[in-house]
Amino acid sequence: MEAWQTWEHILIRCGVAFVLLSVWSWRLNKPTPFRGKNAKNMAEEFQAYGLSGKIMYLVGFLKISISICFLCGHWLPFLIRPAAILLVGLMTLAVLYHIKVEKNMLWKAIPAYLVLFFASYLAIM
Repeated sequence: MEAWQTWEHILIRCGVAFVLLSVWSWRLNKPTPFRGKNAKNMAEEFQAYGLSGKIMYLVGFLKISISICFLCGHWLPFLIRPAAILLVGLMTLAVLYHIKVEKNMLWKAIPAYLVLFFASYLAIM
């Protein structure tokens, strides 16, 4: 059995996909305690980081695409590793932006750290 076929790999892959899809769909315009500078939605959060709306849409497109790759990974396993590597890059930047903006409230980066951790697992397995 290959790594991508194990239950933990499938669980992590589907869990990360669900989290990304939830953040970039039904929770896109809702406040969460983890948004930088107490932003009320994703657009305000990207503004707090000094990033444009175009960057926000690009990141959203990439994360939704990554989610789809993870969900299709059982049938198309060659999609998993490239998607995970791209997600590692995006989440590394997310962690760095959280640290830059929320110097005194690093707990706000916990979701980004967790997704980075699981994406790293998917990239190396």
